[in-house]
Amino acid sequence: MVAKGAKTLDSPAAKVLAALAAIARHKAVAVSALAQYLDLPLPTAHRICAELERLGYVRRVPGTRHWTVARPFVDIAADAIAAAAGDAVIDAVLVGVTNKIGEMCSFAVQVGDEVVYVASTEAPHGVTLSFHAGRRAPLFCTSSGRLFLSALDETELESYLAVADFKAFTPFTVTSRKNLVETIRRVRQQGYAITSQEYVLHVVGTAVPVRTREGRLYGALSVAAPDVRMNPKSLRGILPLLYEAAERLVATLGLPGERMAGSRGAKAGAKVMADRSPQGH
Repeated sequence: MVAKGAKTLDSPAAKVLAALAAIARHKAVAVSALAQYLDLPLPTAHRICAELERLGYVRRVPGTRHWTVARPFVDIAADAIAAAAGDAVIDAVLVGVTNKIGEMCSFAVQVGDEVVYVASTEAPHGVTLSFHAGRRAPLFCTSSGRLFLSALDETELESYLAVADFKAFTPFTVTSRKNLVETIRRVRQQGYAITSQEYVLHVVGTAVPVRTREGRLYGALSVAAPDVRMNPKSLRGILPLLYEAAERLVATLGLPGERMAGSRGAKAGAKVMADRSPQGH
């Protein structure tokens, strides 16, 4: 915590909402740091955290004096994002991708240890895929999920891998912690993720990040297709289109946007000849 809240907190509701926002933004924070950040008396910050804990919206990080968000508040945040993502303009961005490549396009966010698809289009084929708004999927074996995992630092990633349950959804699901670490580090370096038949048999997928101006990962824009129509090589070929659509999403969602660092990732992706290990959507 290095800066104090910019807005005057002139009502109880304003203070509670500011506290929730600060805890969510900083992932985990001590009450003293929260009070300093929001320019609140320490007893007030204590009371707010205690009440939010009673309501189930925040919880203590085990073994520390820090507070973090709890699942009920995360669900509220996901519902809010889903409502915002229902905007016709956002749907138009996804439809534009689908019209150009003929495959399903989705926008997803991270909720806890899952990917939540908040907007999606269907491909114009007799045999197609459909990820309706609200559908959830694992982090470790989906292209969008691996993007979210790549945003973790090494300590956070190791903590997640130490406790996560790696279910083999298909014969191609990577469940080895060692292989997952290598894969996620590669995703972090290249700026995109490609998976092949790890979550759903005969389905391949790719995802690119949607980031704020500060570089914070806000969501993931992904494409999924049957492996009879696309493969990892052809997925790399559509990366420039996905990065361009991600930039339009930043503007549409009202995020303080900068050009995606995706141009670098897209160029790198175009040079990669093949995946080093099987991955899945």
